[in-house]
Amino acid sequence: MEFTIIQLTLSVIALFFLGSRIAGFLKRERTQTGFKLIVTLLVWGGILFTSLFPVTVHNLSRSLGFGDNLNTLIFFGFVMVFIILFKLLASIENMERNITEMVRKEALKDIQKQVSKS
Repeated sequence: MEFTIIQLTLSVIALFFLGSRIAGFLKRERTQTGFKLIVTLLVWGGILFTSLFPVTVHNLSRSLGFGDNLNTLIFFGFVMVFIILFKLLASIENMERNITEMVRKEALKDIQKQVSKS
């Protein structure tokens, strides 16, 4: 079984993303949640599988009735949606952290005012 440059490049990229997300989860980084890890494993694992076994994916797509060129379009669209989804998740998590920090600061201000009045 011979691998092309594209297959090797996609495999390396997929392995990099899988490794970095697993390492982040094991280090208990604040931005790495279990949900994000599972989604990452599914998406980048799928990309890795597709890059390593393109004939199997091609046969599966033909049996489902998709054309040859449509697979490439669907694949790139899937990757783009995945990237956008993770950017949105990261933004939402950042906003949640900021809101939590603001609420804590306001609560501490209120407590300090009550203590200074006493």
